[in-house]
Amino acid sequence: MRAVIRVPASVANLGPGFDMLALALQVQNEVVAQTTGSGAVTVDLDPDPDDAQLLDPTRNLVARAYVESCERLGVAEAERGVHLSCVNAIPMARGLGSSAAATLSGVLVAVALHRAAWDEAQILDCAAHFEGHVDNLAASLLGGVVICAPGAAVQRIDAPDDLHAVVFSPEARLATSEARRVVASTFSRADAVFNASRCALLIRALALRDYGALRDAMDDRWHQRQRAALFPALPALIDAAYDGGADGACLAGAGPSVLALCSRDPDAVEDALRSAARLLEVPGTAMRLRLRNFGARVEVRP
Repeated sequence: MRAVIRVPASVANLGPGFDMLALALQVQNEVVAQTTGSGAVTVDLDPDPDDAQLLDPTRNLVARAYVESCERLGVAEAERGVHLSCVNAIPMARGLGSSAAATLSGVLVAVALHRAAWDEAQILDCAAHFEGHVDNLAASLLGGVVICAPGAAVQRIDAPDDLHAVVFSPEARLATSEARRVVASTFSRADAVFNASRCALLIRALALRDYGALRDAMDDRWHQRQRAALFPALPALIDAAYDGGADGACLAGAGPSVLALCSRDPDAVEDALRSAARLLEVPGTAMRLRLRNFGARVEVRP
């Protein structure tokens, strides 16, 4: 049996929504999974990985999530044999949900090949074992803008189709674990109210397409200032995005990429980010991406 899994990139937080908000972007990883009779899990990657350990199924997130899902589903080891061909278009360790996409791909391979009747909540629960939080996972699975409230079902709304995303992705990587370590575990009442109010403004701005409100709505007091210590160019890049005409801008997830949302002239925003990066001597790539209102796709063939 053969399954093709396509999972989009995602950006979490969107400024104030730390571990709560995320949106899907129109760039995706693809995994072609082919069952084998050996019982073993094997992996190949395109492009060739910088880290050869990613070819080891005990270290590859797609393979690990697949095996974990098989264990939860009660699939015998002898029946788990699969070859995973992974085509990675999502930049790794840049704040664009690459680990969530890999994890979700592995879970969906298991569900598809072993004909599991898991619903969205069960898929997210299994994948969250690796991620620890569901924001990126939910955006990649469901598409659009997701709201992840602890103790409640994930909710989503469509992302505006006339809003563009411009992402500046530095060459330097930043591990999510490192970026999370610098974020405080408690916040003052004033900062909690500030971020909660910005989350409300942000959902309203997206739902009503009130793009003039995005600059205030995407402000944050919980994590961006702390993470700027790991990526000092962050404030200047956000300012450059606004100077270029962005409606809203923020650190993309844990970083170090920067996300700008713009309803007009994304070329100018892209140019502004490139120029600022050159002045700051931060090598990287600027990308224009559409927001994506559909999530992961699964195709199964005998």
